[in-house]
Amino acid sequence: MKSVQAKPSNGRTMRMAAGLSAALATIALLAACARLAPTPPPQPQTFSSSDRLVGTYYFYWYKHPTQHFFDDAKMKDDALTDHFPNPKEVSYESVEWHKQQLADMAWCGVDFVLPVYWGAPGNYDRPVGIFSTHGLDKMQQARDQLLARRRPAPRIGMFYDTTTLLNGLRGDSPRGGKADLTTAHGKDVFYATIRDYWKRLDRKHWAMLDGCPIVVLYSAGFAAKFDQSAFDYVYQNFERDFGVRPYIIAEASWRSAKADASYRWGAALSGPVLSDVAAIGPGYDDRAVPGRRTPVRDRENGRFYEYSWLEAIRSGRRIVLLETWNEMHEGTDICRSKEYGRKYMELTRRYAAIFQKTVSLQHRKPLPLGPSDKGREFANERDVSINFAESKERGLELIRQADGGFEITQAAGRRCVRSAKSDHSYLYFGVPDPFLFDAKSSVAVEIEYLDAGAGALALEYDSGDELLPLDGAYKNAGALQRGGSNQWKTHTFRPGDALFCNRQNGGADFRIAVTGDPLCVSRVAVVKNVAKK
Repeated sequence: MKSVQAKPSNGRTMRMAAGLSAALATIALLAACARLAPTPPPQPQTFSSSDRLVGTYYFYWYKHPTQHFFDDAKMKDDALTDHFPNPKEVSYESVEWHKQQLADMAWCGVDFVLPVYWGAPGNYDRPVGIFSTHGLDKMQQARDQLLARRRPAPRIGMFYDTTTLLNGLRGDSPRGGKADLTTAHGKDVFYATIRDYWKRLDRKHWAMLDGCPIVVLYSAGFAAKFDQSAFDYVYQNFERDFGVRPYIIAEASWRSAKADASYRWGAALSGPVLSDVAAIGPGYDDRAVPGRRTPVRDRENGRFYEYSWLEAIRSGRRIVLLETWNEMHEGTDICRSKEYGRKYMELTRRYAAIFQKTVSLQHRKPLPLGPSDKGREFANERDVSINFAESKERGLELIRQADGGFEITQAAGRRCVRSAKSDHSYLYFGVPDPFLFDAKSSVAVEIEYLDAGAGALALEYDSGDELLPLDGAYKNAGALQRGGSNQWKTHTFRPGDALFCNRQNGGADFRIAVTGDPLCVSRVAVVKNVAKK
Protein backbone atom coordinates (compact mmCIF):
# COMPACT_ATOMS: atom_id res chain seq x y z
CA MET A 1 0.00 0.00 0.00
CA LYS A 2 1.43 3.33 -1.06
CA SER A 3 1.64 5.95 1.67
CA VAL A 4 0.51 9.54 1.05
CA GLN A 5 2.46 12.36 2.63
CA ALA A 6 0.48 15.45 3.61
CA LYS A 7 1.57 18.74 2.16
CA PRO A 8 2.35 21.57 4.55
CA SER A 9 -0.43 24.19 4.69
CA ASN A 10 0.19 27.57 3.12
CA GLY A 11 -0.48 30.88 4.96
CA ARG A 12 -3.91 31.44 3.42
CA THR A 13 -5.16 28.04 4.54
CA MET A 14 -3.93 28.66 8.05
CA ARG A 15 -5.68 32.04 8.23
CA MET A 16 -8.97 30.46 7.05
CA ALA A 17 -8.70 27.75 9.68
CA ALA A 18 -8.09 30.34 12.38
CA GLY A 19 -11.04 32.41 11.23
CA LEU A 20 -13.31 29.36 11.25
CA SER A 21 -12.21 28.48 14.77
CA ALA A 22 -12.97 32.00 15.94
CA ALA A 23 -16.42 31.92 14.34
CA LEU A 24 -17.21 28.58 15.94
CA ALA A 25 -16.08 29.92 19.29
CA THR A 26 -18.35 32.95 18.89
CA ILE A 27 -21.33 30.75 18.00
CA ALA A 28 -20.64 28.57 21.04
CA LEU A 29 -20.47 31.65 23.26
CA LEU A 30 -23.77 33.02 21.90
CA ALA A 31 -25.41 29.65 22.43
CA ALA A 32 -24.19 29.56 26.01
CA CYS A 33 -25.51 33.07 26.61
CA ALA A 34 -28.86 32.10 25.10
CA ARG A 35 -29.10 29.19 27.51
CA LEU A 36 -28.43 31.49 30.44
CA ALA A 37 -30.79 34.28 29.31
CA PRO A 38 -34.46 33.94 30.30
CA THR A 39 -36.76 32.80 27.49
CA PRO A 40 -39.20 35.59 26.58
CA PRO A 41 -42.83 34.61 27.20
CA PRO A 42 -44.71 33.50 24.06
CA GLN A 43 -46.81 36.26 22.56
CA PRO A 44 -50.50 35.38 23.05
CA GLN A 45 -52.44 34.90 19.86
CA THR A 46 -55.45 37.08 19.17
CA PHE A 47 -58.60 36.88 17.13
CA SER A 48 -59.20 39.55 14.54
CA SER A 49 -62.33 41.65 14.20
CA SER A 50 -62.59 40.22 10.68
CA ASP A 51 -62.87 36.65 12.03
CA ARG A 52 -66.16 34.81 12.50
CA LEU A 53 -66.17 33.58 16.08
CA VAL A 54 -68.26 31.21 18.18
CA GLY A 55 -68.22 31.48 21.97
CA THR A 56 -70.16 29.70 24.69
CA TYR A 57 -70.86 30.06 28.41
CA TYR A 58 -69.23 27.40 30.59
CA PHE A 59 -70.91 26.73 33.95
CA TYR A 60 -68.06 25.03 35.78
CA TRP A 61 -69.52 25.28 39.28
CA TYR A 62 -70.53 21.60 39.47
CA LYS A 63 -68.97 19.13 41.91
CA HIS A 64 -70.78 15.83 42.35
CA PRO A 65 -72.69 15.28 44.53
CA THR A 66 -72.42 18.26 46.87
CA GLN A 67 -72.41 21.37 44.68
CA HIS A 68 -75.09 22.33 42.16
CA PHE A 69 -76.58 18.86 41.88
CA PHE A 70 -79.13 18.73 44.70
CA ASP A 71 -81.16 21.31 46.57
CA ASP A 72 -81.66 19.47 49.84
CA ALA A 73 -79.40 18.14 52.58
CA LYS A 74 -80.48 14.54 51.92
CA MET A 75 -79.44 14.94 48.27
CA LYS A 76 -82.66 13.52 46.89
CA ASP A 77 -84.13 16.64 45.29
CA ASP A 78 -82.48 16.71 41.87
CA ALA A 79 -82.41 20.35 40.76
CA LEU A 80 -81.22 19.59 37.22
CA THR A 81 -83.50 19.56 34.19
CA ASP A 82 -80.88 17.84 32.04
CA HIS A 83 -78.20 15.51 33.33
CA PHE A 84 -74.55 14.69 32.74
CA PRO A 85 -74.00 11.17 31.33
CA ASN A 86 -71.46 10.34 34.08
CA PRO A 87 -72.21 12.67 37.01
CA LYS A 88 -69.61 11.11 39.32
CA GLU A 89 -66.87 12.38 37.00
CA VAL A 90 -68.13 15.96 37.15
CA SER A 91 -66.13 18.32 39.33
CA TYR A 92 -64.62 21.76 38.89
CA GLU A 93 -61.58 20.34 40.71
CA SER A 94 -61.06 17.66 38.06
CA VAL A 95 -58.55 18.42 35.29
CA GLU A 96 -59.89 15.43 33.36
CA TRP A 97 -63.45 16.75 33.42
CA HIS A 98 -62.38 20.19 32.17
CA LYS A 99 -60.23 18.55 29.52
CA GLN A 100 -63.16 16.58 28.14
CA GLN A 101 -65.39 19.65 28.10
CA LEU A 102 -62.80 21.81 26.33
CA ALA A 103 -62.07 19.05 23.82
CA ASP A 104 -65.79 18.67 23.10
CA MET A 105 -66.15 22.43 22.60
CA ALA A 106 -63.26 22.45 20.14
CA TRP A 107 -64.83 19.53 18.25
CA CYS A 108 -68.02 21.59 17.96
CA GLY A 109 -66.14 24.53 16.47
CA VAL A 110 -66.21 26.77 19.54
CA ASP A 111 -63.43 29.37 19.36
CA PHE A 112 -63.56 30.75 22.88
CA VAL A 113 -65.13 29.72 26.16
CA LEU A 114 -66.63 32.07 28.74
CA PRO A 115 -66.28 30.56 32.24
CA VAL A 116 -69.10 31.84 34.45
CA TYR A 117 -67.10 33.63 37.10
CA TRP A 118 -68.40 34.23 40.61
CA GLY A 119 -65.13 35.39 42.08
CA ALA A 120 -65.23 38.87 43.64
CA PRO A 121 -63.53 40.67 46.52
CA GLY A 122 -64.83 39.06 49.69
CA ASN A 123 -66.20 36.03 47.81
CA TYR A 124 -63.06 34.12 46.83
CA ASP A 125 -63.04 31.82 49.87
CA ARG A 126 -66.78 31.76 50.57
CA PRO A 127 -68.47 28.41 49.76
CA VAL A 128 -70.64 29.97 47.05
CA GLY A 129 -67.68 31.40 45.15
CA ILE A 130 -64.71 29.18 45.84
CA PHE A 131 -65.28 27.17 42.66
CA SER A 132 -64.39 30.24 40.61
CA THR A 133 -60.70 30.33 41.47
CA HIS A 134 -60.12 26.62 42.10
CA GLY A 135 -61.92 25.63 38.93
CA LEU A 136 -60.13 28.23 36.81
CA ASP A 137 -56.76 26.81 37.88
CA LYS A 138 -57.79 23.29 36.88
CA MET A 139 -59.23 24.57 33.62
CA GLN A 140 -55.87 26.08 32.68
CA GLN A 141 -54.10 22.82 33.48
CA ALA A 142 -56.59 21.00 31.26
CA ARG A 143 -55.95 23.36 28.36
CA ASP A 144 -52.18 23.07 28.89
CA GLN A 145 -52.43 19.29 28.57
CA LEU A 146 -54.56 19.48 25.42
CA LEU A 147 -52.14 21.88 23.75
CA ALA A 148 -49.14 19.77 24.80
CA ARG A 149 -50.71 16.87 22.90
CA ARG A 150 -51.35 19.16 19.92
CA ARG A 151 -55.08 18.93 20.42
CA PRO A 152 -57.27 22.00 19.79
CA ALA A 153 -58.88 23.83 22.71
CA PRO A 154 -60.90 27.03 22.81
CA ARG A 155 -59.22 30.11 24.22
CA ILE A 156 -60.54 31.45 27.51
CA GLY A 157 -62.44 34.71 27.91
CA MET A 158 -64.48 35.87 30.91
CA PHE A 159 -68.18 35.85 31.68
CA TYR A 160 -68.53 38.23 34.58
CA ASP A 161 -71.61 36.99 36.42
CA THR A 162 -72.60 40.31 37.96
CA THR A 163 -74.71 38.52 40.56
CA THR A 164 -71.65 39.02 42.75
CA LEU A 165 -72.46 42.73 42.89
CA LEU A 166 -75.03 41.71 45.53
CA ASN A 167 -73.51 42.63 48.87
CA GLY A 168 -74.76 39.45 50.53
CA LEU A 169 -72.61 37.27 48.28
CA ARG A 170 -69.47 39.23 49.10
CA GLY A 171 -70.13 39.73 52.81
CA ASP A 172 -70.37 43.47 52.23
CA SER A 173 -72.69 45.95 53.95
CA PRO A 174 -75.57 46.48 53.92
CA ARG A 175 -76.22 42.77 53.39
CA GLY A 176 -79.40 43.30 51.40
CA GLY A 177 -77.87 45.94 49.18
CA LYS A 178 -76.01 46.07 45.89
CA ALA A 179 -72.72 47.63 44.85
CA ASP A 180 -73.09 51.26 43.74
CA LEU A 181 -70.76 51.57 40.74
CA THR A 182 -70.85 55.37 40.87
CA THR A 183 -68.90 55.31 44.17
CA ALA A 184 -65.18 54.68 44.66
CA HIS A 185 -65.88 51.47 46.59
CA GLY A 186 -68.30 50.15 43.98
CA LYS A 187 -65.86 50.84 41.16
CA ASP A 188 -63.11 49.03 43.05
CA VAL A 189 -65.34 45.95 43.46
CA PHE A 190 -66.32 46.08 39.79
CA TYR A 191 -62.76 46.44 38.49
CA ALA A 192 -61.05 44.15 41.03
CA THR A 193 -63.31 41.27 39.99
CA ILE A 194 -62.16 41.65 36.39
CA ARG A 195 -58.53 42.33 37.29
CA ASP A 196 -58.16 39.34 39.62
CA TYR A 197 -59.62 36.99 37.02
CA TRP A 198 -57.12 37.98 34.33
CA LYS A 199 -54.22 38.02 36.79
CA ARG A 200 -55.02 34.41 37.60
CA LEU A 201 -55.31 33.37 33.95
CA ASP A 202 -52.00 32.72 32.12
CA ARG A 203 -51.73 35.02 29.10
CA LYS A 204 -51.18 32.14 26.72
CA HIS A 205 -54.81 31.13 27.34
CA TRP A 206 -56.36 34.57 26.86
CA ALA A 207 -59.16 34.95 24.32
CA MET A 208 -58.54 38.34 22.73
CA LEU A 209 -60.08 40.35 19.94
CA ASP A 210 -57.57 42.59 18.17
CA GLY A 211 -55.30 42.18 21.18
CA CYS A 212 -57.96 42.99 23.78
CA PRO A 213 -59.12 40.27 26.24
CA ILE A 214 -62.83 39.46 25.90
CA VAL A 215 -65.07 40.25 28.90
CA VAL A 216 -68.79 39.54 28.67
CA LEU A 217 -70.91 41.27 31.32
CA TYR A 218 -74.12 39.80 32.71
CA SER A 219 -77.11 41.94 33.74
CA ALA A 220 -76.82 45.45 35.16
CA GLY A 221 -79.76 44.68 37.43
CA PHE A 222 -77.43 43.58 40.23
CA ALA A 223 -75.82 47.01 40.50
CA ALA A 224 -77.50 49.66 42.67
CA LYS A 225 -76.32 52.40 40.29
CA PHE A 226 -73.88 52.73 37.41
CA ASP A 227 -72.79 55.20 34.78
CA GLN A 228 -70.07 55.59 32.17
CA SER A 229 -67.47 56.35 34.84
CA ALA A 230 -67.55 52.71 36.00
CA PHE A 231 -66.61 51.49 32.51
CA ASP A 232 -63.97 54.21 32.10
CA TYR A 233 -62.48 53.14 35.44
CA VAL A 234 -62.18 49.55 34.20
CA TYR A 235 -60.66 50.54 30.85
CA GLN A 236 -58.08 52.89 32.39
CA ASN A 237 -56.97 50.64 35.22
CA PHE A 238 -56.88 47.49 33.11
CA GLU A 239 -54.63 49.18 30.57
CA ARG A 240 -52.38 50.42 33.39
CA ASP A 241 -52.13 46.93 34.94
CA PHE A 242 -51.95 44.76 31.79
CA GLY A 243 -50.84 47.05 28.99
CA VAL A 244 -54.00 46.45 26.92
CA ARG A 245 -57.64 47.45 27.10
CA PRO A 246 -60.36 44.82 27.62
CA TYR A 247 -62.94 44.21 24.92
CA ILE A 248 -66.22 44.46 26.86
CA ILE A 249 -69.42 42.95 25.47
CA ALA A 250 -72.13 44.27 27.78
CA GLU A 251 -75.63 42.87 28.25
CA ALA A 252 -78.32 45.20 26.89
CA SER A 253 -79.31 46.31 30.40
CA TRP A 254 -76.06 48.34 30.54
CA ARG A 255 -77.40 50.49 27.70
CA SER A 256 -76.73 53.84 29.42
CA ALA A 257 -72.98 53.11 29.42
CA LYS A 258 -70.84 52.64 26.33
CA ALA A 259 -68.97 49.34 25.95
CA ASP A 260 -67.27 47.85 22.88
CA ALA A 261 -70.30 45.77 21.90
CA SER A 262 -73.65 44.62 23.25
CA TYR A 263 -75.67 41.41 23.43
CA ARG A 264 -78.89 40.36 25.09
CA TRP A 265 -79.23 37.47 27.53
CA GLY A 266 -82.21 35.10 27.21
CA ALA A 267 -81.94 33.80 23.64
CA ALA A 268 -82.38 30.20 24.77
CA LEU A 269 -85.89 31.17 25.89
CA SER A 270 -86.94 34.00 23.58
CA GLY A 271 -85.18 33.02 20.37
CA PRO A 272 -82.22 34.50 18.49
CA VAL A 273 -81.29 38.03 19.55
CA LEU A 274 -79.27 40.01 17.03
CA SER A 275 -77.51 42.87 18.80
CA ASP A 276 -73.89 43.75 18.01
CA VAL A 277 -73.28 40.04 18.47
CA ALA A 278 -75.78 37.24 17.89
CA ALA A 279 -77.10 35.25 20.85
CA ILE A 280 -78.79 31.89 20.36
CA GLY A 281 -79.73 28.82 22.41
CA PRO A 282 -81.43 25.42 22.11
CA GLY A 283 -84.45 25.95 24.38
CA TYR A 284 -85.25 26.58 28.04
CA ASP A 285 -86.79 24.56 30.90
CA ASP A 286 -86.07 25.32 34.56
CA ARG A 287 -88.97 23.42 36.13
CA ALA A 288 -86.55 21.29 38.16
CA VAL A 289 -85.44 24.34 40.15
CA PRO A 290 -87.70 24.89 43.18
CA GLY A 291 -89.72 28.10 43.01
CA ARG A 292 -89.11 28.84 39.33
CA ARG A 293 -92.08 29.89 37.19
CA THR A 294 -90.32 30.73 33.93
CA PRO A 295 -92.13 29.77 30.70
CA VAL A 296 -90.75 26.71 28.91
CA ARG A 297 -89.22 27.01 25.44
CA ASP A 298 -89.61 23.61 23.81
CA ARG A 299 -86.54 22.39 21.87
CA GLU A 300 -88.75 20.93 19.14
CA ASN A 301 -86.29 18.07 18.64
CA GLY A 302 -83.54 20.52 17.60
CA ARG A 303 -85.62 22.61 15.19
CA PHE A 304 -85.60 25.66 17.47
CA TYR A 305 -81.78 25.54 17.70
CA GLU A 306 -81.40 25.10 13.95
CA TYR A 307 -83.74 28.02 13.31
CA SER A 308 -81.71 30.15 15.72
CA TRP A 309 -78.44 29.25 14.01
CA LEU A 310 -79.83 30.07 10.59
CA GLU A 311 -81.03 33.47 11.79
CA ALA A 312 -77.58 34.20 13.27
CA ILE A 313 -75.83 33.19 10.04
CA ARG A 314 -78.19 35.21 7.89
CA SER A 315 -77.72 38.28 10.11
CA GLY A 316 -74.09 38.76 9.11
CA ARG A 317 -72.94 39.11 12.74
CA ARG A 318 -69.32 38.07 13.25
CA ILE A 319 -69.69 36.73 16.81
CA VAL A 320 -72.24 34.13 17.91
CA LEU A 321 -72.66 33.42 21.64
CA LEU A 322 -74.21 30.04 22.47
CA GLU A 323 -76.45 30.06 25.52
CA THR A 324 -75.19 27.74 27.05
CA TRP A 325 -72.66 24.92 27.04
CA ASN A 326 -73.87 23.23 30.21
CA GLU A 327 -76.41 25.12 32.34
CA MET A 328 -78.27 21.93 33.26
CA HIS A 329 -80.62 23.57 35.79
CA GLU A 330 -82.25 25.69 33.10
CA GLY A 331 -82.05 23.10 30.35
CA THR A 332 -80.06 25.33 27.98
CA ASP A 333 -77.19 22.86 27.56
CA ILE A 334 -75.64 21.79 24.25
CA CYS A 335 -72.97 19.54 25.79
CA ARG A 336 -73.29 15.75 26.02
CA SER A 337 -76.24 14.85 28.19
CA LYS A 338 -78.22 11.85 29.29
CA GLU A 339 -81.31 13.26 27.59
CA TYR A 340 -79.85 14.22 24.19
CA GLY A 341 -76.52 12.45 23.87
CA ARG A 342 -74.34 14.32 21.34
CA LYS A 343 -77.25 15.63 19.27
CA TYR A 344 -76.72 19.31 20.09
CA MET A 345 -72.95 19.00 19.80
CA GLU A 346 -73.42 17.66 16.29
CA LEU A 347 -75.83 20.45 15.39
CA THR A 348 -73.37 23.00 16.74
CA ARG A 349 -70.51 21.49 14.73
CA ARG A 350 -72.58 21.54 11.54
CA TYR A 351 -73.77 25.14 11.80
CA ALA A 352 -70.55 26.55 13.25
CA ALA A 353 -68.74 25.21 10.19
CA ILE A 354 -71.24 26.91 7.88
CA PHE A 355 -70.96 30.14 9.85
CA GLN A 356 -67.17 30.17 9.96
CA LYS A 357 -66.85 29.43 6.24
CA THR A 358 -69.09 32.43 5.55
CA VAL A 359 -71.40 30.40 3.35
CA SER A 360 -74.24 32.56 2.07
CA LEU A 361 -77.57 31.02 2.98
CA GLN A 362 -80.90 31.81 1.43
CA HIS A 363 -83.43 30.16 3.66
CA ARG A 364 -87.00 30.46 4.67
CA LYS A 365 -87.88 30.31 8.33
CA PRO A 366 -88.40 26.70 9.39
CA LEU A 367 -91.84 25.38 10.09
CA PRO A 368 -91.35 23.12 13.11
CA LEU A 369 -94.55 21.13 12.65
CA GLY A 370 -96.60 20.93 9.46
CA PRO A 371 -98.09 21.53 7.08
CA SER A 372 -100.27 18.49 7.50
CA ASP A 373 -103.42 17.13 5.88
CA LYS A 374 -105.08 16.60 9.25
CA GLY A 375 -108.35 18.53 9.36
CA ARG A 376 -108.70 18.87 5.58
CA GLU A 377 -112.47 18.92 6.03
CA PHE A 378 -112.03 22.47 7.38
CA ALA A 379 -110.11 23.76 4.34
CA ASN A 380 -113.09 25.72 3.01
CA GLU A 381 -114.70 26.55 6.34
CA ARG A 382 -114.84 30.12 7.60
CA ASP A 383 -114.32 29.26 11.27
CA VAL A 384 -113.12 26.58 13.68
CA SER A 385 -113.88 26.38 17.39
CA ILE A 386 -113.71 24.44 20.61
CA ASN A 387 -116.65 24.59 23.02
CA PHE A 388 -115.84 23.21 26.47
CA ALA A 389 -119.32 23.98 27.81
CA GLU A 390 -120.87 21.65 25.21
CA SER A 391 -117.89 19.29 24.89
CA LYS A 392 -117.62 20.05 21.16
CA GLU A 393 -114.36 20.33 19.25
CA ARG A 394 -114.77 21.66 15.74
CA GLY A 395 -111.26 21.80 14.28
CA LEU A 396 -109.63 23.87 17.03
CA GLU A 397 -107.31 21.89 19.33
CA LEU A 398 -106.26 22.65 22.90
CA ILE A 399 -102.57 21.68 23.27
CA ARG A 400 -101.10 20.77 26.63
CA GLN A 401 -97.58 22.11 27.22
CA ALA A 402 -95.12 22.31 30.10
CA ASP A 403 -95.98 25.99 30.56
CA GLY A 404 -99.53 25.43 29.39
CA GLY A 405 -101.11 23.14 31.96
CA PHE A 406 -104.87 23.08 32.44
CA GLU A 407 -107.80 21.14 33.87
CA ILE A 408 -111.38 20.62 32.69
CA THR A 409 -113.71 21.70 35.48
CA GLN A 410 -116.97 23.45 36.38
CA ALA A 411 -117.18 27.15 37.22
CA ALA A 412 -120.12 29.55 37.56
CA GLY A 413 -122.55 26.89 36.30
CA ARG A 414 -120.59 26.02 33.16
CA ARG A 415 -118.14 23.37 32.04
CA CYS A 416 -114.83 25.01 31.10
CA VAL A 417 -111.06 24.73 30.93
CA ARG A 418 -109.06 26.38 33.73
CA SER A 419 -105.42 27.42 33.32
CA ALA A 420 -102.77 26.18 35.72
CA LYS A 421 -102.19 28.02 38.97
CA SER A 422 -99.14 30.16 38.29
CA ASP A 423 -98.13 33.82 38.10
CA HIS A 424 -97.73 33.30 34.35
CA SER A 425 -99.48 30.48 32.48
CA TYR A 426 -100.76 29.81 28.99
CA LEU A 427 -103.52 28.01 27.13
CA TYR A 428 -102.21 26.86 23.72
CA PHE A 429 -104.40 26.28 20.65
CA GLY A 430 -103.78 24.99 17.15
CA VAL A 431 -105.89 25.39 14.02
CA PRO A 432 -105.88 22.73 11.24
CA ASP A 433 -103.25 23.48 8.60
CA PRO A 434 -105.77 23.13 5.73
CA PHE A 435 -107.88 25.83 7.42
CA LEU A 436 -105.07 28.39 7.65
CA PHE A 437 -101.32 27.91 7.23
CA ASP A 438 -98.47 30.22 6.22
CA ALA A 439 -100.74 32.94 4.86
CA LYS A 440 -100.87 36.31 6.59
CA SER A 441 -104.55 36.74 7.13
CA SER A 442 -106.95 38.88 9.13
CA VAL A 443 -108.69 36.71 11.71
CA ALA A 444 -110.94 37.14 14.70
CA VAL A 445 -110.25 35.11 17.84
CA GLU A 446 -113.32 35.00 20.09
CA ILE A 447 -112.84 33.99 23.72
CA GLU A 448 -115.63 33.36 26.23
CA TYR A 449 -114.10 33.66 29.70
CA LEU A 450 -115.19 33.97 33.31
CA ASP A 451 -114.58 37.49 34.55
CA ALA A 452 -113.40 36.36 37.99
CA GLY A 453 -110.28 36.78 40.10
CA ALA A 454 -107.47 39.26 39.60
CA GLY A 455 -105.14 39.49 36.63
CA ALA A 456 -105.16 39.86 32.87
CA LEU A 457 -105.43 37.79 29.72
CA ALA A 458 -103.77 38.47 26.40
CA LEU A 459 -103.63 36.85 22.98
CA GLU A 460 -100.19 35.96 21.60
CA TYR A 461 -100.23 34.60 18.06
CA ASP A 462 -97.90 33.36 15.30
CA SER A 463 -97.61 36.36 12.99
CA GLY A 464 -94.46 36.13 10.91
CA ASP A 465 -93.53 39.68 11.89
CA GLU A 466 -89.81 39.78 11.10
CA LEU A 467 -89.24 42.84 13.27
CA LEU A 468 -90.02 40.82 16.41
CA PRO A 469 -88.07 37.99 18.09
CA LEU A 470 -88.70 34.59 16.50
CA ASP A 471 -90.20 36.44 13.52
CA GLY A 472 -93.23 37.27 15.63
CA ALA A 473 -94.15 33.73 16.68
CA TYR A 474 -95.54 35.24 19.91
CA LYS A 475 -96.85 38.61 18.76
CA ASN A 476 -99.20 40.29 21.23
CA ALA A 477 -102.67 41.14 19.90
CA GLY A 478 -103.75 43.03 23.01
CA ALA A 479 -104.69 42.38 26.61
CA LEU A 480 -107.57 43.06 28.99
CA GLN A 481 -107.90 43.15 32.74
CA ARG A 482 -110.45 41.04 34.54
CA GLY A 483 -113.02 43.07 36.44
CA GLY A 484 -114.12 40.50 39.01
CA SER A 485 -117.81 40.53 38.04
CA ASN A 486 -118.00 36.72 38.17
CA GLN A 487 -119.94 36.79 34.89
CA TRP A 488 -119.20 34.98 31.63
CA LYS A 489 -118.02 37.46 29.02
CA THR A 490 -116.87 37.38 25.40
CA HIS A 491 -113.93 39.28 23.98
CA THR A 492 -112.74 39.31 20.37
CA PHE A 493 -109.10 39.88 19.38
CA ARG A 494 -108.47 40.83 15.73
CA PRO A 495 -104.95 40.04 14.52
CA GLY A 496 -104.43 41.41 11.03
CA ASP A 497 -101.42 39.28 10.08
CA ALA A 498 -102.01 35.76 11.41
CA LEU A 499 -99.48 33.39 9.83
CA PHE A 500 -100.31 30.26 11.88
CA CYS A 501 -97.25 28.18 10.97
CA ASN A 502 -97.32 26.03 14.14
CA ARG A 503 -94.26 27.82 15.55
CA GLN A 504 -95.34 28.17 19.15
CA ASN A 505 -94.60 25.56 21.81
CA GLY A 506 -96.02 22.18 20.89
CA GLY A 507 -96.81 23.32 17.34
CA ALA A 508 -99.50 25.73 18.51
CA ASP A 509 -100.68 28.75 16.49
CA PHE A 510 -101.76 31.03 19.31
CA ARG A 511 -102.02 31.08 23.08
CA ILE A 512 -103.95 32.88 25.78
CA ALA A 513 -101.41 34.37 28.18
CA VAL A 514 -102.73 34.48 31.74
CA THR A 515 -101.32 36.55 34.59
CA GLY A 516 -102.60 36.50 38.15
CA ASP A 517 -105.32 34.04 39.15
CA PRO A 518 -106.17 31.02 36.95
CA LEU A 519 -108.49 31.81 34.04
CA CYS A 520 -111.62 29.84 33.11
CA VAL A 521 -112.54 29.66 29.40
CA SER A 522 -115.71 28.06 28.05
CA ARG A 523 -115.30 28.62 24.31
CA VAL A 524 -112.70 29.72 21.75
CA ALA A 525 -113.33 30.30 18.04
CA VAL A 526 -111.21 31.50 15.12
CA VAL A 527 -112.86 33.21 12.15
CA LYS A 528 -110.71 33.88 9.07
CA ASN A 529 -110.85 36.49 6.33
CA VAL A 530 -112.54 39.07 8.52
CA ALA A 531 -112.48 42.76 7.73
CA LYS A 532 -109.69 44.68 9.44
CA LYS A 533 -110.63 47.23 12.07
